[in-house]
Amino acid sequence: MRLSTQLSTSLLVFLIFVFAGSFIINVKLTREYVNDQLATHAQDTATSLGLSVTPYLSESNGIATAETMVNAIFDRGFYQYITITDMEGNLLIERRNPKTVETVPTWFTDMVEITPPVEKTELNDGWTIAGELAVQSHPGLANKTLWESVKQSAFMFFAAFVLAYIVLIFIISAITRPLNTVVSKIDDIQNQKFSQIDYTPFTKELGFITTAVNRLSLSIEAMFKELTQKVEHFKAQAYEDSLTGLSNRNAFTRHMKALLSNTANSDDGYIIIARLAHLNTINTKLGAQEGDAYVSSVAQKLEQIMNSFPEKSFLFRVSGADFVMITEATSQSECENRLQTFSEALVSVNPLKDGSKALWMGVTKFTDDQSFSEIMENADSALMAATKQEKGWQFASELTFINSNTAWRERLNDVLELQYADILVQPVMNVRENCPTYFEAFARFKDKNTGSIIPMSQLIPASERLNLIPEVDKLVVSLILQKLPGTSRNIAVNIANASIANTAFRQWLIDTLAHHAKLCKQLVFEIEDSALIHHKEQSITLANALIEKGCRVTVEHFGDNLASLTGLRAIQPDFVKISGKLTKGIHTDKDNLLFVSSLLSVARSLGISVIAELIENEAESVALSSADVQFQQGFYFAKPTLWQL
Repeated sequence: MRLSTQLSTSLLVFLIFVFAGSFIINVKLTREYVNDQLATHAQDTATSLGLSVTPYLSESNGIATAETMVNAIFDRGFYQYITITDMEGNLLIERRNPKTVETVPTWFTDMVEITPPVEKTELNDGWTIAGELAVQSHPGLANKTLWESVKQSAFMFFAAFVLAYIVLIFIISAITRPLNTVVSKIDDIQNQKFSQIDYTPFTKELGFITTAVNRLSLSIEAMFKELTQKVEHFKAQAYEDSLTGLSNRNAFTRHMKALLSNTANSDDGYIIIARLAHLNTINTKLGAQEGDAYVSSVAQKLEQIMNSFPEKSFLFRVSGADFVMITEATSQSECENRLQTFSEALVSVNPLKDGSKALWMGVTKFTDDQSFSEIMENADSALMAATKQEKGWQFASELTFINSNTAWRERLNDVLELQYADILVQPVMNVRENCPTYFEAFARFKDKNTGSIIPMSQLIPASERLNLIPEVDKLVVSLILQKLPGTSRNIAVNIANASIANTAFRQWLIDTLAHHAKLCKQLVFEIEDSALIHHKEQSITLANALIEKGCRVTVEHFGDNLASLTGLRAIQPDFVKISGKLTKGIHTDKDNLLFVSSLLSVARSLGISVIAELIENEAESVALSSADVQFQQGFYFAKPTLWQL
């Protein structure tokens, strides 16, 4: 209900009560006064008329004379009735008037009901009693007077209400106009319009509101501009590989979706997935720094070669050992020549210097008629086949695709059938108390035939392509539940997006936890923030069910996708892990530090603890500790080690 309606209704009710009270008091006082006056009037009439008519009542023709005298008195005054009776009570003379007055409503006379008293006097000549005279004054004059008084009061009441309502509307307008202006300005601020309120309220006490909103508008405008600049900066970072400076997997995905859209004007071309054959060996034998230098050298060499191509070409680093090259309007023979160039050029930058094949390359042609997933399946299948080719590359074909998927399915089925994996753990440290808060678990699977570790960069895409991710996650959860009773540690399990989206997996997980209720308090489930965007409802449902079981929940890669904030509010997880892209080199990057501080404010406003991941040196840890990040994880504290009971 509007404020004006509320106040006017309240005013009307108040005035009605005032009017009713004044009406009751007025009627009461008027009735008492009128009754006294009417009683006096009747008594005077009865006395004077009785003295006048008494002598005539004893005469033979005196009744007529007495009646004439009664009529003369009755016609000149306001009387209800005048009667004369003899000693036996016989009516000798009677005059009566109607009880009502035409100008006064009957309902009003019934409501106030003024009844004048009856005055009587004996008629005697000094010696004998001749009869009795009764007089009752008429209430009409009193009713008429009272009715006029009530009408005047009602008119005054209405006039007072109208005048008060007009004043009230003016006052409300003076009060609400600055409020409406402020509300309108807040709406403008929400729509990113930061103009100032050029209005001075009539009510000086409300002037501080417009002043405060103007200050707020200026402050938010400055913050908005600053955050816009930061968002653009981090948006660029989100699509850039930090090691090589090349576009990353996110940029590649966006590029392909644009390339395959109906609105894109592009020629058909080739996609080449290049995988460094010995990066794991280099990291193990020569160290991670040598491995990073090797990746950077490969990136520079690939970029240098591709810059010499006459047609459009693009280079991306999509994972640790994988690069993707896109060329448009290229024939297969030209593409083969370039594959040979890549293969020969990269042998020289291999730090192992053993003359072995430096990289494997899977190639597939793409057209607008194909889906992104179909193209990538073909390219990945070609890459798997390339590892068996002496030349080191393979063009996708239907046979290659089928064989590659069949080989991976057999490989993954062997892993699932074996029901075993090495579980490695890495602590999430509470830097204030210098002790682990929980340990994140990682599974490492071995090839059944070779006994070598299957790189996760290969296993995860293959599992996703063959829809086996939920089965892999089931195996990992089962293995952790088997080991958990033998330790007091709190263990974190990563749940893939594909598993979150899988109804059967979610039900299996909840049912399994119901059979291990005592272990739930030791479990932390980590889900990616991208799941809160792509599988929002399923993520919220699963997270709430896990929390209800007594488990804790961590949302990792926080900051990669700002659109996940709405899901974060719905889940209210125990922890969020700030993306490693933001924590890397944070001690020298003020922009990253500012953005991380903003994310910290968001998380803390929701009562969520913050973890910083991928901390590799003391300087990064100190910078984050200064920003009040209590929980940290990374090689600086400990590398993943085999979980041994």
